[in-house]
Amino acid sequence: MTSIPAQANEKQKPLHIKLFEETHPFYTSGDTVRGVLRVEPTLRPQRITLTFRGYSVIYDQASNGATPNLFTQKQDIFESSGAHENFDILKKGTAADGRVELPFEFQFPHAAELAPPSDRIWRYAQDSYDHPRFQHSPGFPLPPSCSAQVSANKGLVPRIVYALQADLESVVPDTPRVKVLQVLQFIPPAPEFDSALLQPMIELGTKLPKHCCRYKLIRSRKLLPGYGSTSKLGKVKDKLVEKELFFGLESFSEIPFARFNVLATPARVQVIGSQIPIVINVQHLDRSASLPGPPDLFMRRIRVQLLSSFHIFVPSLRHNKKEKEIAETVCDTLVLVDRKFEEGNGHALTDGLNLADMVGFRLAHVKLLPSFTSYGLALEYELQVEIWGECATREFLGIACRETVQVVSGWNATSQNAAVAEADPEPVYHELDPDAALDLWRNAPDEGFDGNSAVIARRRRRQQELWRSKPDCYERDADMPADLELSNGD
Repeated sequence: MTSIPAQANEKQKPLHIKLFEETHPFYTSGDTVRGVLRVEPTLRPQRITLTFRGYSVIYDQASNGATPNLFTQKQDIFESSGAHENFDILKKGTAADGRVELPFEFQFPHAAELAPPSDRIWRYAQDSYDHPRFQHSPGFPLPPSCSAQVSANKGLVPRIVYALQADLESVVPDTPRVKVLQVLQFIPPAPEFDSALLQPMIELGTKLPKHCCRYKLIRSRKLLPGYGSTSKLGKVKDKLVEKELFFGLESFSEIPFARFNVLATPARVQVIGSQIPIVINVQHLDRSASLPGPPDLFMRRIRVQLLSSFHIFVPSLRHNKKEKEIAETVCDTLVLVDRKFEEGNGHALTDGLNLADMVGFRLAHVKLLPSFTSYGLALEYELQVEIWGECATREFLGIACRETVQVVSGWNATSQNAAVAEADPEPVYHELDPDAALDLWRNAPDEGFDGNSAVIARRRRRQQELWRSKPDCYERDADMPADLELSNGD
């Protein structure tokens, strides 16, 4: 019997997957995927199989694809007895439009269940033993549905896909096998972690790029107390002295100065849809003896960015020692906050200022996904804070921090499972990589987190609202790419 590539799931087609969108627009670990497969009886099916599968798609430089499975579940939802000229599917009953509806039900697992293909070496040579960037054995949390924005292989974009595929085999001679594919969107819950990681930990220090100076130097007579009452002639003279154009009785060395640091410390775990916990650290290092106290600092602008790194790893083949593994990184910059303070002197820049206390500083972006690691793919983030400020009308600017952070979704697996059913507990959630074992239960501004199902539902609805504005990874109304097809042998 001939076979054709899987087609996109469309309502008007004789074979259609109808989902009960209880968790629209996305699913998470432990969610049940329910629906019915609507079949036109004239197809005269001999056998109908439904496959639920999660997998990665990666390509090497020769455009050869590797498709490691995360999990696979199958159901034979119909098989004909061979009688009644293979119209015995009608015994299942028909809907008002004459189609037969076959119910199905699957459940998203909490972790990858299948090992990657054995024909490749999936352990990345540059990975550290205790903190692997890429996974090489099952048991790690399922990654979110995603795709790289660009790729070195032009249109061959690496991605992670979760899909249902219906496969119908007809008894009619020379009738091709009918395949229909429905892609599902998936976002994992946050894994468990120490709640201290939700708050900035100043004692860990601040990371800056190597080219950034760690301190600011302001040299001006405007630092002197009572400078505002100086005469206009005196101010002109001071300005010329500062520019080394005129020297009076005072020497240039007597112009007061102040040296200080403006740094930022973010929380190591950032929660999608929640406030961004970042503490500003102002360190007054040195000043002239003529200054009785440290100068006042004001913030004119602040910009917070997430620097994403989408890592792609294509392992080498075991039987071909000449072929080497390939690693590629696709970088992107997501601007989370870019705010100016133009009224008056600006916003007072004081030590201990927390951005989470400022309205509008939330972790939200249409491209934002939780951090993850998987077979051949990984997503990591760095959070960068830039500050523009003034001291004695002198401007300064610079990067206040660039720190690696873990981005997680707004609910955790443990609390969600406990809220669903205590009588039938889910398997214990395990994280293979202890350094990546991070979770979310941060208090939202308008609700407390007590682990009950109502709070979890509210936090999840907020995440869903953000996801609705996210563009689909795939065109559902067009034919699916051939590499998305679930082969009959899988």
